Amino acid sequence: MPKFPVDAPKAKVIKAFEKHGFRLVREGNHVSMSRENTDGTNTPLTMPNHRTIK
Repeated sequence: MPKFPVDAPKAKVIKAFEKHGFRLVREGNHVSMSRENTDGTNTPLTMPNHRTIK
């Protein structure tokens, strides 16, 4: 399995999560994403809004 880069650009990280079903909810001090599951529940995801994600 390939390793994920340590300092990945924010756009690349967001794109990777979007491939797994997450959608961008809002972007402020943090990036908020959400995914709707097959059973109707939502999975929230929050990460810091930095240029690179460690």
